[in-house]
Amino acid sequence: MHQVEQIRYTLKRGVPLFTNFGLNEVRLTKGDFAHRQQLVQTYLMSFRIERLMHTFRINAGKPSCAEPLNGWEAEDCGLRGHFTGHYLSACAKLAFANQHRELTSKANEIVDILESCARPNGYLSAFEEDQLDQLESEHSPKVWAPYYTLHKVMQGLIDCHIYLGNMKALQLGVNMAHYISGRFAKLSFWQIDGILRCTRLNPANEFGGMGDALYSLHELTGDAKILELAHLFDRDYFIDPLVNGQDMLADLHANTHLPMIITAMHRHEITGESQYREAAIHFYKFLKRRTFANGNNSSKAFAPVQGGVSEKSEHWGHFGRLEDALTGGESESCCAHNTERILERLHSWSDGVEYLEHMELLKYNAILNSASSQTGLSQYHQPMGSGVTKNFSSAYDSFWCCTGSGIEAMSELQKNIWFRSGNRLLLNAFISSTVEWSEHTRIEQCSKYPDTLVSTLVIKTVRPVILALYLKEKSVAAVKINASAPDVQHKNGYIVIEREFHDRDIIEIEIDAKLHLVPLQGSDSKAAMMYGNILLAQLGDYRRVKGMTAGNLHEKIVRLPGEELAFVAESEQGEVLNFIPLFRVEETRYSVYLDLGNDASPARPFSVAETGSAAYEYETTSNHEDAFNS
Repeated sequence: MHQVEQIRYTLKRGVPLFTNFGLNEVRLTKGDFAHRQQLVQTYLMSFRIERLMHTFRINAGKPSCAEPLNGWEAEDCGLRGHFTGHYLSACAKLAFANQHRELTSKANEIVDILESCARPNGYLSAFEEDQLDQLESEHSPKVWAPYYTLHKVMQGLIDCHIYLGNMKALQLGVNMAHYISGRFAKLSFWQIDGILRCTRLNPANEFGGMGDALYSLHELTGDAKILELAHLFDRDYFIDPLVNGQDMLADLHANTHLPMIITAMHRHEITGESQYREAAIHFYKFLKRRTFANGNNSSKAFAPVQGGVSEKSEHWGHFGRLEDALTGGESESCCAHNTERILERLHSWSDGVEYLEHMELLKYNAILNSASSQTGLSQYHQPMGSGVTKNFSSAYDSFWCCTGSGIEAMSELQKNIWFRSGNRLLLNAFISSTVEWSEHTRIEQCSKYPDTLVSTLVIKTVRPVILALYLKEKSVAAVKINASAPDVQHKNGYIVIEREFHDRDIIEIEIDAKLHLVPLQGSDSKAAMMYGNILLAQLGDYRRVKGMTAGNLHEKIVRLPGEELAFVAESEQGEVLNFIPLFRVEETRYSVYLDLGNDASPARPFSVAETGSAAYEYETTSNHEDAFNS
């Protein structure tokens, strides 16, 4: 295993806990996951570097004749430069996993250009330093999240070093950290608190995973100054109540605070300070009760002020109260990617099955679902209501936050399928893939799930190998090895098969998947339909299924014959209703949460902020408000 892909925070007690395989040790082989990852790799390959680096060169006073990008990478957008960081990370991960020389070359070329744009004081950005001056002096709403953008650039550089061995990238990241440290050293306690307290709605001072990136830099360099700086981003206003078991998530901006939990978990892994572990564990308990059927979270704030886009789509409401959260802008894609990272670490602390189940739910229904099957590019929001549509990024004109996190998520889709610990092998998801167990052994998984309910594993090994295969008990109906039922053990929610395996041994897993309803938390009348852990969507304009209740799904919903999973039902008007996996819906109108009661409220159209800080500005135009309230 590549050393940078080791999970550093595995607990050292008893039996070693499961860790992820490296990105270069698992390969997607076919199906929806492999297809969308390939689309993103093609997109990265086709992207012209001169356009990507245009605003960096302009800000450094260097000439650039490139055509500017649009949307959130436009020359006048406060977040310009953020996509470059995500692009670097995605290039580095795909290049490392696939030994892709062209992507390696692109990433190294960008690092060279960034070096030429860096200032002697370490500052490196596509926007001017005065954006930070304004943030420090005014906490100005005219400034849009400068530390968020700096984090993306820094993390891209870190990933170029970790995955591609680029020492120049590491030095640029360290220089950025020292520059930021120098700025904060000049500020008072209360100035820092003002800059990093993100409690207002639509926070303009969101700082992303800056603390997490700084902790990574400290681990790479041993620099105590960077460790001290990283700790500034562990904000007591958020962490301390969580340590004490207090739920204070209502009205907080979701994707500002999810990275703060990742940062707290990282600190615990470095320092062993237990309060950060406790904060993360308590946080997850509160997050679960704000989670939709797709495993993701974020919607309207509990107490919105003026109804801006962010207020009705990117915050958290009260515990267990999602009945009015289907605004059409719920389930921000960035939140899915960061939630998966939190679940990875929680699982590494305990091997808990519930974390794996949540990861698998996210994998299909919020992460795969975030990306277009035609372009690989991402949705910003993933609407879950009635009569809604998907809206995907364009190649050069959107660059939402989720455009960047989306390409990065697609570059590491092979994560969280397989885990290992000593001679134990854990299979978490039935996704066609090959895992390199060792130099002499690999396991090939062939699966068409959810279209068929069989996954086949083939052992390829030079010599016999003793393995303990772990499968989630809830997802398995039966197992056969070479057509015979093996001896199995049942341990803490897992089925365990421990034996000596030989070359070409075949393991057939019958997957347990049934239709069931998942109620919308806080609602007595709305529920989503699932097949196993696959979220289904009703296609077309929303209609109620005639006579459907939780107890008669298999009578009212009938599976169609064919290669791909699809169901039909009859509406109250006698129409044919079609249901398919949500992740396969592309352009058609659809509904996720179905009305099982008397709630006939119409669908709510939702306007995505196409450019710049309009996403965070209060919206007062009558046209937009009329559309939202219609």
